Amino acid sequence: NDGTNDVKTGSAANLAAVSGINAAMTTRPGNWTVYHAPAANTQATASKAAGGAGVRHVCTAVSFTLVAGASAPTAATATVNLRDGATGAGTILMSWTVAISAVAGACNTVSLGGLNIVGTANTAMTLEFSGSAGANTTESVNLVGYSTT
Repeated sequence: NDGTNDVKTGSAANLAAVSGINAAMTTRPGNWTVYHAPAANTQATASKAAGGAGVRHVCTAVSFTLVAGASAPTAATATVNLRDGATGAGTILMSWTVAISAVAGACNTVSLGGLNIVGTANTAMTLEFSGSAGANTTESVNLVGYSTT
């Protein structure tokens, strides 16, 4: 490296080279996060609303958690869907299964990064449990991505 595009040199020209037009981006434009952590025995669902004509949402990471309650929890297996569409509608882009035992406080958390799942233009993107997992269970979902045209 000859230092011509090295920010450490601090010159105005070098700083402009990494932040101006045609510069290499270090953060995607339009980053967003949506999450939902409802009360026990309630379906968790998080949606990024449609972005308008020509705007596509791109999922870059998801995380979801299923937790057994402190009293009389039930063993549960649940499906988590990433949808190209609103809650309960649209095409399922990816699907995962998560389970917990009937032990008070049992917890299963899944976190996946490095994704690049592109949705349809002008369409919501949703991460959701397929329904409430069972008595005395708690769900949460977190959807991370960016929007682009």
